[in-house]
Amino acid sequence: MRESKWGKVLLWLAFALAWCSALVLGLWAIGAICFFQLLPAWGAKVLAVGFVSYFVWLWFAVKTKNVLLQRLSFAIVVVYCVTLLQQPAVDRAWAFDQAELPTVSIEADRVSVQNFRVCRYRSESDFDAGYKDYDFKLSELRRVWFLVQKFTWVEGLAHTFLTFEVETEAGLEYFSVSVEIRREQGELYSPVKGIYRNYELNYVIGDELDLIGVRTVMRPQDRVWMFPINSDRESVQMLFVDIAERMNQLAERPEFYSTFFNNCTNNIVGHTYELTPEPINAWDPRIVLPGYSGRFAYEKGLIGSDGESFQQLMNSSRIDVLARQHGLETGFSEAIRTIR
Repeated sequence: MRESKWGKVLLWLAFALAWCSALVLGLWAIGAICFFQLLPAWGAKVLAVGFVSYFVWLWFAVKTKNVLLQRLSFAIVVVYCVTLLQQPAVDRAWAFDQAELPTVSIEADRVSVQNFRVCRYRSESDFDAGYKDYDFKLSELRRVWFLVQKFTWVEGLAHTFLTFEVETEAGLEYFSVSVEIRREQGELYSPVKGIYRNYELNYVIGDELDLIGVRTVMRPQDRVWMFPINSDRESVQMLFVDIAERMNQLAERPEFYSTFFNNCTNNIVGHTYELTPEPINAWDPRIVLPGYSGRFAYEKGLIGSDGESFQQLMNSSRIDVLARQHGLETGFSEAIRTIR
C-alpha cells in the first residue's frame, strides 16, 4: 500500500514537472515565432497568434490532457528546429558604428589591431564613425579595469566590458574592449529579442573617449562603474591575447548573441580564467544577470582591496559623474581616474 502511495506521488510530480516544463518552453516557442527573422514581422505575429489559438482550442477539445502535452511538446521541438534555419552572417546592412569587425595580429611582441574604432559623438545618435590601425607592444600592457554600465532600473540587466592601460614610451594610453550585439541599421537592442537568435555577437575595440564616453557623457541616465582588476602584467597580457584570438575567430565564423548564454559577461568570464585561482562558474546567476557581476567579482577577489567593503568600492569606482563633468575632451581617461 505504501509503495503504491509513493508511486502515485512520484507519478504526479513527474506529470507536474512535465507540464511546467512544457508551459515554460511553450512561452519560449511563442516568442521564437514572434521574432523569427525569416518571416516578415506581420507574418510572424499572425503565426504566433495561430499557435496560441490552436492550443487554447485543443485545451477545451481533447478529453485527456496527455494528448495536449504530447502535441505541445512536439510543436516546441518543431519550432526549435525551425529557428536553427536562422544562421549568423557577416554581410548585413550594419549600423555605421558596427560596420567593421576588428582583427588582431600578434607577432612576437608587436600587436597590430585592424578596425580600431574612434567614434566622435555630438549626441548619442549623431556621431562620426571612424576606424584606424592601432599598434603597440604586448609587453606594454600594464593594467585592466572591469566596467559595469547599468542602463535600466532592472538591477540584473547591465552591460559589462574591459578597458586596458598601455605604458608606451610617449606615455600612458588606454583602449576598451566591449562584447555586444552587432546592430543592423536602425536596429535597437532588446533583451527579449536577444533570446531568439536575432543578433550577431560582436567585439568592439576602440579608445575610451568612444566606448566609455558614449556610455557616460551621452547617456546621462546611465550609471557606470570602473573597477581595477587585481592582476599582474603577465596576466593582463595573457587576457588580451585570449581576447584577440576570439576576435579573429568571430571575424571568420560569426555567432549569435544570447541574452543569457552568450552575452558580454559570459564572454568576459571565459577570458578571465587565468586571473582566478579556480575556474568561474559561468552559470552563476550573477554572471547570467550581469548587473550583479560587480559583487561577484568582488567576492572572487578579482576587484577590491583588503579591508575595503563592496559599498566603499562602489563609491570610489563610479565614473559617469566625473565623465560628464569633464566632457568628451582631451584628458578624458585621466579625468575618470581621478582619486576622490
